[in-house]
Amino acid sequence: MPVKPLLVVFVVVAAPFSAARAAAPCTQLPADAPSVRLAGVDAAGDPVLADGRSLRLVGIAPRQTAAEAARFASEIAQWRERELKLVILAGSDRWGRLPARLFVPAEAAGSEPTNLAAALLRNGAGQRLPEAAFPECGATPAARPSAARSPAQAGPALVGDAIDGHDIAALKAQAGRFVVVEGRVASVGERAQRTYLNFSRRRAEAGAIMLSRTQWRELQASGWTASGLTGKRVRARGVLSGQDGTLLEASSAAALELID
Repeated sequence: MPVKPLLVVFVVVAAPFSAARAAAPCTQLPADAPSVRLAGVDAAGDPVLADGRSLRLVGIAPRQTAAEAARFASEIAQWRERELKLVILAGSDRWGRLPARLFVPAEAAGSEPTNLAAALLRNGAGQRLPEAAFPECGATPAARPSAARSPAQAGPALVGDAIDGHDIAALKAQAGRFVVVEGRVASVGERAQRTYLNFSRRRAEAGAIMLSRTQWRELQASGWTASGLTGKRVRARGVLSGQDGTLLEASSAAALELID
């Protein structure tokens, strides 16, 4: 299925919204949230409001196949023309979509509004994608990874067939998709806002895993170090992005696994 660049937005839009994150790390439904109605989805599979605005519902992973896209569109269709409440979380991305949450108003006194994304996930219309930029209110933080995490010790392993982080062609073929990548770390680059686990010391030879400052601090708190990771094999899940599609942004600190 042809995939519009909408899939890479999870990574591309992160930097411009850093100020918004700090100001409002957790957005609930405010009393003055505007009422909107859904018109359906556009050609790229994104929800569209009746007023023409295009949304990216945060917390839901990109659709990977035609079947997933059809299921998502079918579920969205069931909410067309119903009154919903809109919470915009940041400015529009390069494709004009607004990262947002939609809520179904409470139907009875004393009940709570329903997050539409959560309802879609419950109905199997998508896969959950934790986003550090937009944490869910009241969500329980993920457990920190073990300092010596292994398949036998870490509980359920990351699912899906892993792509070799050293296989540039395989990585580029999955650019923009939510995938699992595995490889041996050649070096660790610590920057002010990001840390990179590089599968090669030469950028063009392999991919890399990108961690936010918060994720890297969580890993360090559980015993991970730059020197300790060098030469180790790791597995991670997230969205492949970057100019050449070989940079994976880990979905959370818990999305990393130390293999050996």
